[in-house]
Amino acid sequence: MLQSLHIHNFALIEDLHLTFGDGVTIFTGETGAGKSILLDAIGMLAGKRASASFVRHGTDSFLVEGAFFFSPLPEGLEQLLTDNHIEVDEGQLIISRQFQRSGRGTILVNGTLVPTTVLRRLGAYLLDIHGQFDNSLIFNSSYHVAILDGLTADVRQARQDYDELYRQWHQTEGEIKALRHDESEKARMLSILAFQIKEIEGAALKEGEDDELEQKINKASHAEHIKDNLKEAMFALEGGERQPGVIEQIETIHRSLEKASVYDEAFSALAGKVETLSYEIEDVHDGLLSYADSFDFDERALDAMQSRLASIEKLKRKYGFTVADILQFLAKAKADYERLDQSESHLAKLEEKLARQAAAVRQQAQVLAAARRDADSQFSQTMTATLNKLGMLNSRIAFHIEPMKDITADGSAGIELYFSANTGEDMQPLAKIASGGEVSRIALALKTAGPERTTGKTMIFDEIDVGISGQTGLQVADHIRQLSGQGQVFCITHLPQTAAIADHHYFIYKKEMDGRTVTQVRGLSEGEHVLEIARMFAGNDTTKASIEAARQIVKQVKGM
Repeated sequence: MLQSLHIHNFALIEDLHLTFGDGVTIFTGETGAGKSILLDAIGMLAGKRASASFVRHGTDSFLVEGAFFFSPLPEGLEQLLTDNHIEVDEGQLIISRQFQRSGRGTILVNGTLVPTTVLRRLGAYLLDIHGQFDNSLIFNSSYHVAILDGLTADVRQARQDYDELYRQWHQTEGEIKALRHDESEKARMLSILAFQIKEIEGAALKEGEDDELEQKINKASHAEHIKDNLKEAMFALEGGERQPGVIEQIETIHRSLEKASVYDEAFSALAGKVETLSYEIEDVHDGLLSYADSFDFDERALDAMQSRLASIEKLKRKYGFTVADILQFLAKAKADYERLDQSESHLAKLEEKLARQAAAVRQQAQVLAAARRDADSQFSQTMTATLNKLGMLNSRIAFHIEPMKDITADGSAGIELYFSANTGEDMQPLAKIASGGEVSRIALALKTAGPERTTGKTMIFDEIDVGISGQTGLQVADHIRQLSGQGQVFCITHLPQTAAIADHHYFIYKKEMDGRTVTQVRGLSEGEHVLEIARMFAGNDTTKASIEAARQIVKQVKGM
């Protein structure tokens, strides 16, 4: 429910603070006093589109704030708040919306900044606004389907089962269309894939081959440097005629230390170290000899290796950064080629699958149709009884359900509300024959006879009782009063019967202040409530008779 409302610099409203309670809250006032302005301001809290025209003349921005309370929070609303990181304390939501004349605006929900799209989604849980001219939804066939398929547990389950089967059928149909799409494109892709596969397979790549080639090429490219350094190292180790090598010198050192150790054992340890060193030097010498024996430089082999590496680099530029990437591309290309090449057989299997799924969809459509007929029968009785109470004594309303021929998303060739206002007249589409007053009462009846329940929302009715009076007005008023059992109800009205059901009554009026017109709202006491109803009966010239009539109608509606 809406607990409180603060409006600042919104159209003719300069600054307004209102608090609300449970039950039915009635707003009355002279035509043009600003009742629609109040409704527009409340609509801002549900994500209604804002514009600079709502900003009070002479100011830069408007502010609308509302505090809503839920106990408990509806499951969907709780999830929506969680998804948008909005914290809730004791079921209270405080929405603050500011809009500047420049077109910029901010929306805060419990202090968290949110976009208008989120506010609109929140608004679906907060407010249910219906006006005399807000009838586009009730003429929408999609809305009719939603009403019918939400009437009973059986029809809801049947529709859920149908939706799942339809989803599977539709998915398979999409796969078939994709396979059949543009045979020339398929042939072109097969040609491209065949070339790519042939080119990569022809290269006979091995993973890591490029790294190995780079190492070999690097070695072969510097063969002369390697030979020169190898010769120098061997000469240093082996020596020549004029200069002994390191090996010979190490042996000389070792013999000298061995001889000296006869006279001083301190040389024995040093001789051992030199002996170890001589073994390591011989290992180095053997290694160099082995390398020299295996070292073979071939100019043609180098050219071949460089050519091979160039071919691999060319493939890398086309298919991947490494040989592993190229091989992975090859595997995918083969899989794609096989899939396209075998598409005809795959298509045949999909078509068989589609036929089975279509049969299951059609069978479930029959189950859904039967559940819809049962639900429609109950709905029609309930709605007819409700409309009779609302003064439409000879009216009839029911769903016109056309059996499905071609498979459709909702399991029918067409679903539409049909209506007849008079005995003996054929039922026809509601959109073609219902008058504005009839549609308003049908919409009102749907609030209780339809599948939607507005518990937790604030229901707002904007002059939906225009064009009715007398006993019908009393029945409409009583119906609105009954709806307050589902949630808080606001009603803007010019009808005394409707005003009489008020648990809380606000009077909207215009006043001149400092040369400016201002819309103001005043809560009425019990006595003022009766006087306002009398004014609605007789105009400004209220009499004792009109006041007594007002008292009687208040007493009458409270006793209904």
